[in-house]
Amino acid sequence: MTVLLENICFAPDECLRLLRWQGNARSLQSLEAGGRRVAASGVGGRWHSHAETEFTIFERGSGMRYVGDHVGSFGEWDCVLLGSHLPHCWMEQGRTDGYVLQFHLPNEHPLRRLGGEREVQRLFATADHGISFRPATARAAIVLLERMAAASKLARAGLLLELLALLHDAPTEQTVTLSQTRVFAEADAVIRPRLDSVVQWVLEQFTEPLMLKEAVNRSAMSRATFCRQFQKYTGKTFVTFLTDARLAYAHQLLTQTHQSVTEVAYASGFGSLTRFNAAFRGKFGQSPRELRSRISPK
Repeated sequence: MTVLLENICFAPDECLRLLRWQGNARSLQSLEAGGRRVAASGVGGRWHSHAETEFTIFERGSGMRYVGDHVGSFGEWDCVLLGSHLPHCWMEQGRTDGYVLQFHLPNEHPLRRLGGEREVQRLFATADHGISFRPATARAAIVLLERMAAASKLARAGLLLELLALLHDAPTEQTVTLSQTRVFAEADAVIRPRLDSVVQWVLEQFTEPLMLKEAVNRSAMSRATFCRQFQKYTGKTFVTFLTDARLAYAHQLLTQTHQSVTEVAYASGFGSLTRFNAAFRGKFGQSPRELRSRISPK
């Protein structure tokens, strides 16, 4: 499987698309100007990218979130802004509800100047790496999206500016930059689909005993070329990328379930409890048991 380059079409005279889902992010409704609703499809569960900027809110549910080289878990009121061509993927675990707003404001777009070009540029520059916001911002933003769902095209443009102002003004200490690198869009057109197929494979199968040899075979490259190109593309070695996916999932299990540390280790794909404990401490600065003692599972 290769990355999906999603082609997003806007309604005439609009620069945005507002989507709503209830149940899972693959079954969407497009909320069009004036309150009209149209069935739509989505590819959120696949490793994909698109030219448009995207703002996503999960009202309900949980799962794994992959944005660029970031691997983490999401829960209720998870709220992120993703820049143009930043690869991302959501792996839901059970029912989820939420909204996604996709919009395209190139440098010459008049809304950028109406909204304060420097402020918009700063926000978009950070969004190139992905920005996670606190639930308070998500709750304020969803009010704007609900108003947008029934608004006219002109009013929707104004509400988009309100949303950008809300995100721009969020206190820095209440935001988290997700991906450390932005090298993804720069990969060779021939090599990128091969690397993306390996990334998607890891995201879907990381709890299984995956081997570097199989990743190399899937990429149809030599071992040396694959290792060099994968690290250049993702900012991580293959082993680190795989380990981070497992650790993020383990962190989620430790904080949201009552499974024992040993059960979490093996459920996350680690074949050795000792190796799991060492990797977890190296990533999070504490042992799994220390984390469990600080956070009571829901």
